[in-house]
Parts: sequence; structure tokens; C-alpha cells
Amino acid sequence: MTDSPVFDPPTHRCDLVMKGGITSGVVYPRAVVALSRKYRFENIGGTSAGAIAAVVTAAAEYGRASGGFAKVDALPDELSATLLEKFQPTPKLAPLFDLALAALSGRPAAMFRALLAGYPLAAMMAAGPGALVAGLAAFIGAAPSWGFLTLGAVMIFAGLLLGPLLAAKRQAQRDLPAQDYGLCTGMTQPGQPGPALTDWLTATIDSVAGLAPGQGPLTIAQLKGRGINVQTVTTDLTTHRPYALPMGNNLHAFDEAEFRKLFPTAVVDHMIAHSSPVAATWKDPTGRLHYFQSADLPVVVLARMSLSFPGLISAVPLYRVDHTLERLEAPKTIRRCLFSDGGISSNFPVHFFDRFLPQAPTFGISLSQYDPARVAEGKEDRRITLPIAADGTGRMLPTQPFQGLGGFVMAIFDSAKDWQDSLQSVLTGYRERIVTVALRADEGGLNLQMPASTITALTGYGAEAGQELVKAFSLKEHRWRRFLTELPAIEDMLTGFAEHWDAVEPGPGDLAYPALVAERGRAAYDLTAAERRILAERAELVAGLGRALAAKPLPAKLEAALPIRRAGLRITANMDDSSPLQPQGKSGE
Repeated sequence: MTDSPVFDPPTHRCDLVMKGGITSGVVYPRAVVALSRKYRFENIGGTSAGAIAAVVTAAAEYGRASGGFAKVDALPDELSATLLEKFQPTPKLAPLFDLALAALSGRPAAMFRALLAGYPLAAMMAAGPGALVAGLAAFIGAAPSWGFLTLGAVMIFAGLLLGPLLAAKRQAQRDLPAQDYGLCTGMTQPGQPGPALTDWLTATIDSVAGLAPGQGPLTIAQLKGRGINVQTVTTDLTTHRPYALPMGNNLHAFDEAEFRKLFPTAVVDHMIAHSSPVAATWKDPTGRLHYFQSADLPVVVLARMSLSFPGLISAVPLYRVDHTLERLEAPKTIRRCLFSDGGISSNFPVHFFDRFLPQAPTFGISLSQYDPARVAEGKEDRRITLPIAADGTGRMLPTQPFQGLGGFVMAIFDSAKDWQDSLQSVLTGYRERIVTVALRADEGGLNLQMPASTITALTGYGAEAGQELVKAFSLKEHRWRRFLTELPAIEDMLTGFAEHWDAVEPGPGDLAYPALVAERGRAAYDLTAAERRILAERAELVAGLGRALAAKPLPAKLEAALPIRRAGLRITANMDDSSPLQPQGKSGE
């Protein structure tokens, strides 16, 4: 526990983004508590386990006056005793879950025991022929046939191993897809001693927020009412793209019956009460589909859709109309989409809440692999890194060697999903606000059976990370670095705009941009002449800035003194499909 449960009103404000990592999320509670003593959280985001930490942090800020952060401070003590309990497989998939736990332990004997215990009938049937051979060799004839006895013993062992393995494979191929590719739904299962992940998280959010029993669930509308915003990342595997939650459109719907298998009754009842059926517009034959997005969405949904680790926790299904299916008519254009772990697409969304010339910091808490070679001699227990770099120094990404085919495949997967987050995190103006906690191979991640002592140690590292940010971070220095990074990037964009705006003839028969903007009769967005003139005037203002900057480049000595230009401005798609001209929740393509 930290020193005191009393949390005075903070003197500063900040945003916070937390990385995904399944059980590594136990790092976050006391990091958040340490930051909360100085900062009020305004925007909080994260992915996977970081998403759980984000919604709990938002709830604690909402309930700050009623002891929200004191309750967060107590969470590690609870989790140290009940972490594995949060991951409860459905009874049908319990044998596969136990086998997965044994495989994660790396002990062949544990895997063999899990196979026999989980699939005893398959083991007996597969071992039967070997037992018959051994029995015949032992009891037929004047003396035992040692050759056949040995053959029978080998067949028995092979049957005990292969029979359950084949049964497990069949179950993985049949039952795992039927449960949307997760051994656990997140809901409490029969005969379990305590609540599973989603039930526990729902109750924890409401308790931390200071809501009395029956007042929940806590919603994004309630948070916004107190100036708190929370965002998480989820991945739509069906359209191969990430989404930021809450979504910026209203194109999806949820099936009431399916959601009741994934969320507590009070959560689904609230969603039904605050959304409308899609039957009239989608011609939904089931009558169970309701629009997903609403201004009053329970925040537990944002966390659960972000933490849907493939194979461990079921994906969350939503529905949408696929307008590209031109040959089909409603309702055949309704497609079921599976939303899985946000870490598949963006495990550390450090870009969340970013803005030009920030007036408050957006802190990041990241996770990495512990390597003693990166720690100074005599400081091997040091797990926290906050790179407050001196002038002219950079920060390279650490090398992460791999071995074997499995390591090669995972390196490809991690590179594909993490490269943008990784490069963003080492830019000047970003890296000095990101604290990293290094974890050993047996800490966090898929280590569902961590001992209480390990969990306690990880929560201590989290507290140290939060304290390091409070002690070492300088907002004045950060704003100076951001200014030095952003101004050249903006200049590059403006000079490039001017160069292309002023290009006389882009190609044979093509119009220069001023003439293109003035021309009428375009197929798309055919604006009036007056509207076109307004746009042309604004474009000329932008181009004018670019020309002026190009005509007066920075002195070479000053250019050399600035941070290396590793950042560039470009048009990118928003994860949440939102637009400053389109309010959230508005339906449309």
C-alpha cells in the first residue's frame, strides 16, 4: 500500500496512455495512484490490459472525492490472490484451458497430466490396442513374450499421448471457433469461487467510481459530464482494421442474445434502454439487433472489446451492413464482424490525445523485455526507464533477438503491428514522457499463474514508474522539445503544399490546382462558384506561408542545432472514423 489513502485535489492535469500486456496490467494501478497525487486525468487511453487500466483510472477520477484512487491502490492486493480466477473457461473448454496452462509452464509432465485428466476416454480408447497386445503377450503361451510386451507398452504410451492430443485438436478446431476463438467468455462460470474478468471489472469500475449498488454501470456520458474522456483500441478481424472506442460512427449493431453471454445483465439492459433496434432500416430478421454506439455506452464494453486476446478470451461480435455486396439485397448484406484484441493492431496507441503545442502532458506507460545488459552494473534490479535525453542525443529502439521458427513468426507479427507505435515513441517530444517497465519472461503476459510475490513486485515497479514521471518530467522542457519538433514538420508540409499549388502543369492535359479548384462540373462535391472561391482563397493563404518559408530557410547552424527531422505530417485515417464536422453517433458511411 502507498503511504496514505487521502488524495488532495491535484495541482496539474495530464492525459495517460497505457500499453497492452494481458497480466502485465498489474503494473498499472499504483503507477496511476502515484500520478494521481499531482495530476488530474482528463484523457485516458490504452489497449488490452492497458484498456482495463484506462477505464478503471477514468472511474477513479470520476470518484476521486469518494476515495476512487484509494480503491485503485488496494486492487493489487486483491489481484495477487485472485489473478488466475479472473480467467474462467467454459466447462466444455476447460480441458483445453488446462492443457494451455500446462503448455505455458513448459513442463512436459504437466502437459501429459493435463491430457490424461482432460481427455480420459480418448486416452483409454487409444491405449486399448496396446493393452490388448501386452495382455496377450503376458498370458498366452508358456512364458511371456518380452518383445510383444515391449511393443504393447510402447503402444499404450503412444495411445495415452496421441489419443488425448487428437481429441484436443478436434476440440480446438470445433469448439473454439464456436465460442468466437476464446477459451473464456469473461463471464463467471458454474462452481467457480469468485467472479470472472468481465463480472469483476464491471463491479470494480462502479465501486471505484463511487456508484452505489444498482446505480451502475458507469458510462462514457457520466465521465464526459465531469470532463473525463476514455478511449481504447479494438481490432475488427473481419474488415482487417483497428477501431478506437467509443466509435465515431453508428454503423454497427449488437445482438442482445450474444451480448448477454459476454456482459452482465445490468450492462446489456442499459445498452438496450439507450439504443434503438435496427429492424426498420436493416430488415433484421432476428429482431435482436440494436445500434451499438450511443452517448451512454457503459465503459466496461470499451475495456472488454479491447482485451479479447485470441485463443484466451472470446472475440466480441458486432454486425454491420456491407454495402459493397451489390448483388445481394437486405438482410443478406448484414455481416457478422468479430472484434478481437486491440493489441493486434495498436498495442501502445501513444498517438491518442496528441495535439499541436500541448499545454498538458500525455504520459505513456510502456512495457518491455528485461535485459540485464541494458542495466548499469550494480543496478540489476532497476526496471524503470525514463529517457530524459540531453541536447542532440537520440534514442534507438532496442534490439530484440529471436530464436527458432516460433520466434521468427512472432517477430514478423510484432513488427507488422507495432512499428508505428514504436517509431512514434522514440521521437523528440514523445520519448521523454514515456516511462517503460521492463519485465522478465516469467512476469506478466500470458503468465496467468504468477505467484503473489511476483504480482506484488510488479505493482511495486508500477509505483516506481509513476513516481519517476512525477519527479523527473518537466512540462516546460517537454513543450520546448515539442515546439522544436513540430515547427520544422509544419514548415515542411507548408512548403510542399506551396510547391504543388504553384505547379503550372502537373501533366499533359491536367490543370494546375488553382484552375482545378475554379472549374465547375466535377463528378464529386460539385460546389458553387462562391464556395470554390472561398476554398481557393484559403489555399492561397496556406501556399503564401509555404512560399515565404521556402524563401527564407533556416540558417545552417540553427538547422544543425535542432532535433533531427524524424517526423512528418501526412493525411492519416482516424481509428474512430470521427470527423470534426460530424458529431459522434451520427449514422453514415
